[in-house]
Amino acid sequence: MTHFSALIGKEWLEQRRSLKIIWLPIVFALLGLTQPMMMYFLPDILKAFGTGNEAEQVINLMGNQSAQAVMAQTLGSQFDQLGIIIIVVALMACIQSDRTKGMLAFIMTRPVNTIEYVLSKWVMQCLMGLGSLLIGYILAAYYTYFLFGELSINTLIESFFVYALWFVFVISLVVFASAAFDSSAIVAMVSVFIAILLGVISGFGGWVQMFNPAYLSKNATALIMPGQSMDYYLPTIFITIAWIVLLVILTIFMVKIKPLQKTE
Repeated sequence: MTHFSALIGKEWLEQRRSLKIIWLPIVFALLGLTQPMMMYFLPDILKAFGTGNEAEQVINLMGNQSAQAVMAQTLGSQFDQLGIIIIVVALMACIQSDRTKGMLAFIMTRPVNTIEYVLSKWVMQCLMGLGSLLIGYILAAYYTYFLFGELSINTLIESFFVYALWFVFVISLVVFASAAFDSSAIVAMVSVFIAILLGVISGFGGWVQMFNPAYLSKNATALIMPGQSMDYYLPTIFITIAWIVLLVILTIFMVKIKPLQKTE
């Protein structure tokens, strides 16, 4: 446990040096603010710069947005699209850079085992990712409440934890890809492609969605929207946890079997 604590300290120092503890929360805060602010001021912007009837038609099509709808849109159009891409880019080199720079080889010469190394990486990336997501989510909920009306606190909390589990899956996927590939670009492309593919598949419905972690995003949105049903809620949660554990195990295995240092 002492070795694990030391590795966590090293990871924390790395986050500070890269300024990730500053810019990542700021980016997610902006994502959280974007949807409620945009939906609130968009009608006025259209009236000011639109061309008469066309602007009125767009405003009529938008209708009166409820607080629940705006919050659900924040999850679906901000965090679940731009947010996923940003977290992938932020974490894509977490293990790959250590291997390329020879840092992984150096660490493994110390009295540290692979499990401690991988878990320290995974825990710190989850803390950074979920902390940033929470900041953005709280700001989105506050401004949605302030601009559009009341939201159920209990529903918001439950929705966050459901969506956070999908977010942890994406983080685990990026950490695994960073251990499996020697190029940060490939890590990013593979991770984003899989996340988008799972999101597309989640739109088809059916019992197979129990095995699709991206379906948690839809369930998180359904929790916020009144009257929407949630399919395979608990099975998807438990199976996603199993996927996360499997990815962490595969990451440990990958770090063990791949060369510690990139060879030319």
